[in-house]
Amino acid sequence: MARMAVLPPLVVVATRRVTPRMQRVVLGGDCLRALEPVAPAAHVRLLFAEPGAPVVLPTPGPAGLTWPDGVTRPYARSMTVRALDRVRGEMTIDIALHGDSAAGRWATATSPGDPAGVVGPGGGWTPPADADAVLLAGDETALPAIAALHEALPRHTAVTTVVEVAGAGDEQDLARPVHWVHRTADGALVDAVRALSLPDVVAAWVAGEGHAVKALREHLRLDRSLSRSHCHAIRYWTRGRSHEDSDATFGAARAEAARRGITLVTTQDVHEMSYELMTGGFSIPTR
Repeated sequence: MARMAVLPPLVVVATRRVTPRMQRVVLGGDCLRALEPVAPAAHVRLLFAEPGAPVVLPTPGPAGLTWPDGVTRPYARSMTVRALDRVRGEMTIDIALHGDSAAGRWATATSPGDPAGVVGPGGGWTPPADADAVLLAGDETALPAIAALHEALPRHTAVTTVVEVAGAGDEQDLARPVHWVHRTADGALVDAVRALSLPDVVAAWVAGEGHAVKALREHLRLDRSLSRSHCHAIRYWTRGRSHEDSDATFGAARAEAARRGITLVTTQDVHEMSYELMTGGFSIPTR
């Protein structure tokens, strides 16, 4: 997997509540003016610290990131780039507020002038050229990527979008229509996607809570016969598991791949292997 760059120090330049469960944080820095345009749904590793503490940056190397001795490492969380304004030198990150997460606490407490760091950007998604239509599905954590994809996909592309949120107050005004599913009304993302009528050749981008993503991945790959190249499914978080638990699962996936002699090239490869471990060896077609 390609290593991402460690950007020079950034600062918070603005922050506001978008919906009751989404906080927008805008980071600024001259280095952002020199970045290449980011792909839609690209991600970064956001580095942040407790209020008043400095954000120490790592150094990239052949074995990964290394940190100075004797320092307190900042929190590091994967976040979607909602927007990059290279003229103003600003990167916008929308952070979902679900549970008592370190990122959520920081997002609601941070203010202009606070330090931050970024490793990246990397990743992103473009549907295969032969897809007749695109399916986007996820929960609140997937909304920043879905919003960016809505704006980036060609206007002639047929896009079906299903998003599960807590309630009507968490809906956002996006560039394309959305089928909103409300948990407060016992709605479920998986059921809504299963009920859809979709073209034969569709490219799917799915992200969000791990159990829902796993179920959707199995439905799309097995019931709807989507090939691996047409089903991009990423687990952003997992109910009942901490961030550290999830990182351990990815580590176990890499170790199991190495044991089997499998090379994991992309982030999607790591997720594919971690899903297999989570499902007790459930077989997914490799094509």
